[in-house]
Amino acid sequence: MQNKQSYLSEITRTFKNNYDRFFEIVRNTRQIKQMSTFQINYFIKQTLDEGFPITIEFNDQDEEQSGYLSKISTDRYILKSDDNRLTRIVRISEIKAIKKY
Repeated sequence: MQNKQSYLSEITRTFKNNYDRFFEIVRNTRQIKQMSTFQINYFIKQTLDEGFPITIEFNDQDEEQSGYLSKISTDRYILKSDDNRLTRIVRISEIKAIKKY
């Protein structure tokens, strides 16, 4: 009986891992995957057109930053916080993920 349970749990774990890899599911919500450049550009365009606040997670730090985005040049943007206490120049290559605030 013990042998059947360990075999079943091994099959279950293997199935779950393969399912996660196939559908690119991240079980740990703290680890966000890198968005594709196409997605980042598309979301930035929506943000600039509609003017809604966003939250950006950067590649080089754990803490995300929120605010409004404005364009400076082709690949550089300014992220200003709601209270205007924080201003940061952002390049597309620094962005890991963007979400609506």
